[in-house]
Amino acid sequence: MKRLNITHDHGWTPRTLRKQERKIKNALLHQRVMAVRLVMEGYLGKEAASMVNVCRQTVSHYVS
Repeated sequence: MKRLNITHDHGWTPRTLRKQERKIKNALLHQRVMAVRLVMEGYLGKEAASMVNVCRQTVSHYVS
């Protein structure tokens, strides 16, 4: 299976995303930011999906 890649991070780092996660009150947005952060940290799409309780394709969509 091909590893997900962040092609353009828009200046975000895993550290800044983690700080942002703490501020987000919307559960769906929090889930999305967390999934992207996990992929940026090197987790596979299926691992990140398992952690945020969504399917792998959803994580792929978030990353793209």
